[in-house]
Amino acid sequence: MRVDRLADGLWRWTSPHPEWSATPDDPSGGWPEDVSCIYHESPAGIVLIDPLVPDGSEGERFWHHLDQDVARVGMPPTIVVSTESHGRSADAVHERYPGSRVLGVSLAASCNADRVLEDGEVLPGNCHVTLTDAPGAPRMAIVQCTCHGLLWLSDLVIGDGAGGLCRPPAGWFDDPGAGQWLEHGLPRLLPKLLDAPIEHLVSAHGPVISVDARAALERAFDLPVA
Repeated sequence: MRVDRLADGLWRWTSPHPEWSATPDDPSGGWPEDVSCIYHESPAGIVLIDPLVPDGSEGERFWHHLDQDVARVGMPPTIVVSTESHGRSADAVHERYPGSRVLGVSLAASCNADRVLEDGEVLPGNCHVTLTDAPGAPRMAIVQCTCHGLLWLSDLVIGDGAGGLCRPPAGWFDDPGAGQWLEHGLPRLLPKLLDAPIEHLVSAHGPVISVDARAALERAFDLPVA
C-alpha cells in the first residue's frame, strides 16, 4: 500500500487489485496492478471513493488509521462506488462503521449499495458528482471537490506507463454507442468539468497528476479543452 497526501484532508492510497491480470488482452489487464482510492475529509464528514483495503499487516494498519479518523470526525463515512466493478471493500467499510452509507452508480454494483448516486448530487465536503451516460459502456461517477481542486475520473482514463494518462483499452468501450459518446458526448462534458480549477487529477488506474493537470487531460483525450 502506498499513501500520498495531496492536500489537508485529501489522501490517495493504492492497493493491489485482487483480480488483476498481466495479460493486456484480459479485461482485468492492460492497467497497473495497484489501483487508486481516495480519502476526502471535511467538517461535513469523510468521503471514501472506491476503497480497497489491503491484506495482512497493511490492512490492519489501514483500519487502525481509519478508525482514528472516523472517531475524530465523529460521524460515519460516505462510501462512493464510482463504477459497477469497483465495489472492492465497500461492504467491509460499511459493516465496520454503523450509519455509513454506500452510494453506487447502480444497484447492480459489485457491493451492497444503499442507493444510486444522482447526476449533480453534492456529497459531504462539497464533492460534486457527474454521471457519465455512454450507451453500452459502464456508467461512471466523476467526482469534483472544489476546495481541494480534486477531479476523480474513475475509469475514464488510465496511466499511459510514462507518467501521464490516456484513454483506456478499446475493449472497455467496445460498443458502437460508447464510441460515439467518447467522440461526441465527452467533448460536451469536459467544459463542465473544467469550470473549477484542477489541482489533482486522479483516476482509478493511473498516477496522480498535480502539475499541469488540465494539459494532461487534454493530451489524454486529444481534445482542445484548454
